[in-house]
Amino acid sequence: MSIRIRVAELPGGVHLPYAEHGDPTGTPVLMLHGWSDSWRSFEGVMPHLPTSIRALALTVRGHADTSGPESHTISDTSADVAAFLDAVGVESAVIAGHSMGSIVAQRVALDHPDRVAGLVLMGARPTFDRPNLHELFAAVAEVTDPVDPVFIRDF
Repeated sequence: MSIRIRVAELPGGVHLPYAEHGDPTGTPVLMLHGWSDSWRSFEGVMPHLPTSIRALALTVRGHADTSGPESHTISDTSADVAAFLDAVGVESAVIAGHSMGSIVAQRVALDHPDRVAGLVLMGARPTFDRPNLHELFAAVAEVTDPVDPVFIRDF
């Protein structure tokens, strides 16, 4: 069974790429990536999950090939997740978030508890409130392709 790549069209002109793998009628597990990443952070994991799982890996707004308003909050991203679940016909899902995705997953659980069948938090933090994050955001904003190997090692 191969990974299927799609784009979800949400209200407000938001278009979010996502990957899907497994049984379309299986237990939905929605995976949310960390900052500066995309659905691809779960690409290597998806083929190893039980086929009874409907694995969905979403690229959240502001990352990779997404579209929509650039300025947004974690609450906006939480609303995007709920709209995404609507778009793919999922009532509730296990939400698995990594790093920034864990912050979004927690917000989804608070804002839309009926949509969350379970919560998996990896490398979790309650907020973005860390002293050095602004320096990191600025450094990543300056990255060009090809990425300097020194930056990758330091990162």
